[in-house]
Amino acid sequence: MSHARPSPSVSPPRPPRRSALARAAGALALLSAVAGCTPEIGDKCQVSTDCSIRGDRLCDTSQPGGYCTQLNCQGNGCADEASCVLFNSALPGCGYDDRSGPFGSRIARSFCAAVCESNGDCRGGYVCADPRTYPWNAIILDDDQNKRSCLPVPLEGQDAGAALETPKAPVCEATAPPVDPIDASAPSLDGGAPPLFPDADAPDAGSTDGG
Repeated sequence: MSHARPSPSVSPPRPPRRSALARAAGALALLSAVAGCTPEIGDKCQVSTDCSIRGDRLCDTSQPGGYCTQLNCQGNGCADEASCVLFNSALPGCGYDDRSGPFGSRIARSFCAAVCESNGDCRGGYVCADPRTYPWNAIILDDDQNKRSCLPVPLEGQDAGAALETPKAPVCEATAPPVDPIDASAPSLDGGAPPLFPDADAPDAGSTDGG
């Protein structure tokens, strides 16, 4: 009795391998997609990792919706889409800086701010304005002094074209309150003060009447 041999199983044909060029094209497309999603200066954020996983940018949560920026920037040191702006360059109410040098007062801080040409370039809650004007009164540290930045919309009652009128702060007063002079003179013996040597006329305790 003969037995029929089972027919050998036929493997499905393997799909052709992608060429190195195709793999490179796919990697390039992936990198382009990732680059397109990279946060920029001025983007909204909640934590600093929303702005950069390398730690070179931080999230300023004091701004509406958060603001991706770089702290302590130097002139011409921000990315192409941003400018370096120095805020709080003078103490409110002072007609002068309380610290000499290009960084103004002790509370001055420089940030990278997103550049813009119109309000349409900024997020909601921000306006495209010259940071040197009121109410920001900042200093542009870049060589290009004509850059406009996306800045928070002024609070109600603040007119961006108004003059800054702040009462003079007491710390800025040039005169000090009068102080009574200190009397450094020696006490006078004629003024009733006890003599320095009350027993000067008495004989020394170690002396005797007999020579």
